[in-house]
Amino acid sequence: MDPVKNPYRPGAGLQPGTLAGREKVIEKAEILLKRVKAGAPQRSIMLYGLRGMGKTVLLNRFREIARGENYIVHLHEMSEKDDFKSVITRAFKKILLEIDRVEQAKDLLKKAFRVLKSVSLNIPEVGDVSIDLEKMTGWGDSGNFESDLVDLVESIGQAAKEYQKFVCILIDETQYIDERSLAALIAANHNVSQSNLPIVFICAGLPQILALTGDAKSYAERLFEFVKINGLSRMETMEAIVGPARNLGVLFDPEAVEELSRLTGGYPYFIQEFCKFVWDTAPREALRVTKADVLAAQAEAQNPLDDSFFKIRLDRATDGEKRLMRSMSEMGSGPYKWNDVIEKMDKASNTLSPVRASLIKKGFLYAPAYGVLDFTVPKFDDFLRRHFSRAA
Repeated sequence: MDPVKNPYRPGAGLQPGTLAGREKVIEKAEILLKRVKAGAPQRSIMLYGLRGMGKTVLLNRFREIARGENYIVHLHEMSEKDDFKSVITRAFKKILLEIDRVEQAKDLLKKAFRVLKSVSLNIPEVGDVSIDLEKMTGWGDSGNFESDLVDLVESIGQAAKEYQKFVCILIDETQYIDERSLAALIAANHNVSQSNLPIVFICAGLPQILALTGDAKSYAERLFEFVKINGLSRMETMEAIVGPARNLGVLFDPEAVEELSRLTGGYPYFIQEFCKFVWDTAPREALRVTKADVLAAQAEAQNPLDDSFFKIRLDRATDGEKRLMRSMSEMGSGPYKWNDVIEKMDKASNTLSPVRASLIKKGFLYAPAYGVLDFTVPKFDDFLRRHFSRAA
């Protein structure tokens, strides 16, 4: 079929042609944003789930909704190397400059800028944020980031409320925020809720974010609505497969849909990747996709998936980390009991525990239950078995 018209869009955060099965969580975000505008506080949202489930796609959709509701919006994707103090301080500078573009030189804005300067002077990575105002004594200058962030967010919230502005902060890959900074974010969000300020935090992360937020602040579950983003159901998978093509007059045979459902496991990213190659492989003049088209495209889809989505992650692991993950994959599909992994590797627990901790921190693994591990990337065990068998 015509590759120019291909409606399938594999990629990081790219909006699919049909966003199937996510209507309820999109509605949650719409309600949250509208309630905050109406002066009615509500818990913020924390999305969590495995990689490839579409969390970033949803954050991008929420950004569109927030902009449509006239919010000032900032979206940041955290990485392992990011310092959250620097990230959030620079984000709030941009937000204040956006408010100041309309409401120049107002008193509460000046105060917020002065508090921002106070906070920035205590963060070496940021330093003086080049604001031509004196720092605000007694606000944001304690040197304790949690206290200072609460002051900063409150001052910005007061200015936004006074000038009828609304702010939405979207944070992706939240699991990369260090524990103290995560505690500061939760505390600032708590103050926003208590003071009924027009600021919304919406975050997304891997499954370990549940434990991380609980460790950072025991009351985190009362401030965030934790929404699990799963793979798609059978009906949602079918719609994600056939919907984009149907809009262009192309149909799928039932057998083709069944085969694609099996190959992708209902994981949104895999659906986009496989369907893209099925579309490009099918005869150019065809208006119907058959099972033969799917089988013909399977190898072409799997190889780039291995070389990009999977291998790019594996390349970040050390040799010791690769050995541990390889041993897990050789045990079949997860989840895996940690004691079984130790027994298979024939190593002492205190030798392997630092490797496990590093893999969790890097986002390769998570602990769905005590003493249990699993991969954060769907079908990663299948990839590891293919990869190491080829390397043998």
